[in-house]
Amino acid sequence: IIFLLGITGNVLVILTILQNTRMRTVTNMFLLNLAISDLLLGVFCMPFTLIGQLLRDFIFGDVFCRLISFFQAVSVSVSGWTLVAISVERFYAICHPLTSRKWQTRSHARYIILAVWLGSLAIMSPVAVLSQLKPVGNDGRRKCREVWPDDTLEKSFTVFLDVILLIIPLFLMVAMYGMIVNHLWKVDQGLPATPSLRRCNPEHCLKTKRRVLKMLIVVVLEFFICWTPLYVVNTMSFFAPRALYEGLGYTGISLMQLLAQASCCCNPITYCFMSSSFRRAFVKAFGCSKAENFSRSVGTV
Repeated sequence: IIFLLGITGNVLVILTILQNTRMRTVTNMFLLNLAISDLLLGVFCMPFTLIGQLLRDFIFGDVFCRLISFFQAVSVSVSGWTLVAISVERFYAICHPLTSRKWQTRSHARYIILAVWLGSLAIMSPVAVLSQLKPVGNDGRRKCREVWPDDTLEKSFTVFLDVILLIIPLFLMVAMYGMIVNHLWKVDQGLPATPSLRRCNPEHCLKTKRRVLKMLIVVVLEFFICWTPLYVVNTMSFFAPRALYEGLGYTGISLMQLLAQASCCCNPITYCFMSSSFRRAFVKAFGCSKAENFSRSVGTV
């Protein structure tokens, strides 16, 4: 179910943004990249990982072992830093609108997205190089994992990933969205507003910005709720393996991995429930003749 929802939902998001020129905003360019990253996780990682866990044997060979591990790692990195880029873009668009107009363009967004992908590919390259099949027991079963020449290097890389993919992105997003919420609160209290808010209907602008902000914060929360447990599990497996396996067991660890992979289907569902523009576009994508009537019943984002 998660696999089908992830594939269908993210393909729909990608087609929706590509087919509707009015949907190609800077923020939606980043959401498009997020959908591509989630689709990568759903197509290349989820089914192979799930089958390997059920069989407790990785049957797809050494090449797929390297590719699947690498693609999953890259997907997580791209998703996390794309969310950071969205938070920074929203901060400047809402809190510093005059400054943001000079550089917040779709071409600029493409450069940021390219940098995110190149950085993620570089950071995760050790995963592709060091992943290989290892025998499990004496019955011919094998598992796919990274084999490092030194335990200290492996632990250091794990902590590095915790910092670069979890702690720093979380800190930056909390800071950005915290400043945005503080700014909107000041505007709501009647304190001096930004020029962009004065030039449009204040109530409409605030309502629109709040709606978009709520949706993006939910997307961020979903990402960290899905992936933080797996980061904790991976880190504990090096520093406290006995406590980890006694506390969770193989089944519990597998559930943490399933929760992480479930993140690929969360975003399309969130867009559908929290963004009227996406709902409208989704309905039209299915060729529903009542799409226009449906769109009138909700506001716009």
